[in-house]
Amino acid sequence: MVTDWYPDEEGSIVDGLICGFCYADGAIAEGNVVKWGTSASGRVAVAASTAVGDGIGVALKAASGAGVYIPVAFSGIVKMTVDETLSIGELVVNQSSIVVVGMGASTTLTINSATQKILGCLMQAATDESDEVLVLLGGDGISAGNV
Repeated sequence: MVTDWYPDEEGSIVDGLICGFCYADGAIAEGNVVKWGTSASGRVAVAASTAVGDGIGVALKAASGAGVYIPVAFSGIVKMTVDETLSIGELVVNQSSIVVVGMGASTTLTINSATQKILGCLMQAATDESDEVLVLLGGDGISAGNV
């Protein structure tokens, strides 16, 4: 698999790193998708993803709880797990904290929702559920209604 050629000893980010150190609103596992947080006035805060399509980046280190600063990848190439068969180049959103799904393939997605954000696109096809693939993060949290 292509994903095996990319090292992961420093986390799930592998190439093209654009990240920031963000204030964690609570516990976040390394490699999990994060959404914008709310608890930190005057800080860039992130929280663990809780809903389909709310992801804006991937945590590169774990946060044991609120108040910890962690690096978050907003753009670059990361390894992620898929939840369905997907084509190369397909736009993806997060289904859960570590799984991505295609924009047009799942009936649980509302494509034109202003609140749903595109996480990135697939750099390789996923031929089976639970495949680990490379995802090019979009880096800007584009809402699906604006593409």
